Amino acid sequence: MTKISIVTVIYNGERYIEKTILSIIDQSYSNIEYIVVDGGSTDGTLKILEKYKSNIDVMISEVDKGLSDAMNKGAKLASGDWILYLHSDDTFTDSNSIQKLIDASVKNPDANWITAYLRFQNSKDEIFRKDTYHKISWSAMIIRNVIRHQSTMVRLNASLDIEFNNTYKHAMDYDYFLRLWKKYGEPTVIQEYISDFRLDGNNLSSDYFASLKDEMRVRINFRKENSQTFKLPFDYLVYWLRYYKIVFIHNKRKNA
Repeated sequence: MTKISIVTVIYNGERYIEKTILSIIDQSYSNIEYIVVDGGSTDGTLKILEKYKSNIDVMISEVDKGLSDAMNKGAKLASGDWILYLHSDDTFTDSNSIQKLIDASVKNPDANWITAYLRFQNSKDEIFRKDTYHKISWSAMIIRNVIRHQSTMVRLNASLDIEFNNTYKHAMDYDYFLRLWKKYGEPTVIQEYISDFRLDGNNLSSDYFASLKDEMRVRINFRKENSQTFKLPFDYLVYWLRYYKIVFIHNKRKNA
């Protein structure tokens, strides 16, 4: 029976971690290895993790060098055939989320990674937006990250080979998926909602700007590494169009 390792990276995430854990416990697929990588939390996170220790196969709690470092630690602790990252404020959409990914792997035995879509939830667990079933293609990916890591299952050996880059604070998954795609080919895409991503707090706009800037750094470095710097003017155009779109949306909400 195919084994999947699910990794949750957390630091001071007491507010939502229980919901994340319960969504994993609720999965109908049984051969799951659950790994929690805690960055040395100082709030009530460890108390909650202790409550569910019988449901956690591997757990470490130590200071790390950031999200990428913690995710790489999780991969090295994993023993599954596949790996998926579901962090401390996200949940699976329903109890069959993992089963849907496993079924796709059976139908596509040569796939190295399988991806799907997600929904967006607020602090009250209300779904306020869903991914459209946007086209996941290389031409779309090179412009912006169209892969949702919460809804993406990667073969463990491929994940260990690629690893996350510690130099990126926000867009490490974009860099990871670009390199994964380049080396292992396109993903198998299933038109299913697998996970719910939480957007919460008052700093969403500033976080988005930081992510957008980090994505551009990823794209610049990728272009340079692949002798494609002649395409950077187009990349900058897309960057500024997206930037001013967010400024417009932010100001509209602020003045509403």
